[in-house]
Amino acid sequence: MRKSVLKAMPLAKPLAVAAVLACAFAGQAQAQTNVIIYGRVDAGINYQSNQVGKDANGNTIRGGQWGVGGNEWGTSMIGFKGTEDLGGGLKAMFTLESGFQADTGRFNGTGLFNRRSTVGLNGGFGTVKIGRDLALPSDRVWSIDPTGQQNMSTATLFKGRNWPQTSNQIQYITPDMGGLYVHAMYGAGEAAGSFTRGPAGSGIGNSTGLAIGFVQPTYELLAMYDTARDENGTYDSLFSRSKEITVGGNVTIGAVKLYAGWQNLSAPAQPLAASGIGAANKANQFWLGANYQLNPALTLIGAAYHVKLNHDVGSANLFMLGANYSLSKRTLLYASIGTIRNGSNTDFQVQTGDSTGLTGQNQNTFYTGISHSF
Repeated sequence: MRKSVLKAMPLAKPLAVAAVLACAFAGQAQAQTNVIIYGRVDAGINYQSNQVGKDANGNTIRGGQWGVGGNEWGTSMIGFKGTEDLGGGLKAMFTLESGFQADTGRFNGTGLFNRRSTVGLNGGFGTVKIGRDLALPSDRVWSIDPTGQQNMSTATLFKGRNWPQTSNQIQYITPDMGGLYVHAMYGAGEAAGSFTRGPAGSGIGNSTGLAIGFVQPTYELLAMYDTARDENGTYDSLFSRSKEITVGGNVTIGAVKLYAGWQNLSAPAQPLAASGIGAANKANQFWLGANYQLNPALTLIGAAYHVKLNHDVGSANLFMLGANYSLSKRTLLYASIGTIRNGSNTDFQVQTGDSTGLTGQNQNTFYTGISHSF
């Protein structure tokens, strides 16, 4: 998962705290087995057609929009992680990670470590982590998505449902069993007298996830079920508080890697509108795609995504082509083009965002940029 869909906040104060923490971690590096600072900075140029906005007088305007983008290929982030060898094959570990927008310098969220803040143990029994982390879809679905969860991906036709983080998590990941693994997650709602509700006014309840995967050198299979509830412990919003099933995989044949998958969303408690996308409380998404390794540095990408909503709301399609060019192991140039074709009652945006005024409309996009990891 490479995305965060939380609101931005000023960078200066959290960055100062992060700098102090970095110094503290560095000072303890000799006492611990391993402590590192890591991250990624991603930014570029972005164009989207048929954007809807307001002029100075509040009148609706529509047209193409150019800008300096951030996080189109992957989330910009900075993090700290470390391990301590406790002996007998047991290790303690922690991760502290924040996502930010390279084009504005702002953090993605209201907390300092808005993506990950976990501590745990790893050993022959597997891995246990506690804290805030990416939701299970964010952590797993990228491996079966031909774009690797770029801004055009499985998340587009599910309006960012794959991208959130979850607080109050407990995770367990089995050790590798000949390529087979199980990944389970529970995010507590922390409401008195309930395992599913959340505190009044929070808007969120508990979350759960279970993924079973099988990874081999030339193919990968994944099946996953996850839930996100509202504060009342129900599923009231198709693209945020809902139940999700994911099945997919990839296979490598020479220089070509093929991808296919299916996802289902359902929100049985969602209040249904009389018409339009709000009349749907179930959605099915299918996708096919391929990566072609033209040479060691250049990868070509092609993908097609289709979503179908119930109650005769209709469907939408996303098509994209892209290229990744590695200047080194840490620096990548990328470029992608795409189009979204909405049905008469759907309002999906080609890059996940505000879809006001887009019902029955189509959009095109182009973005290119540079991503550097450290």
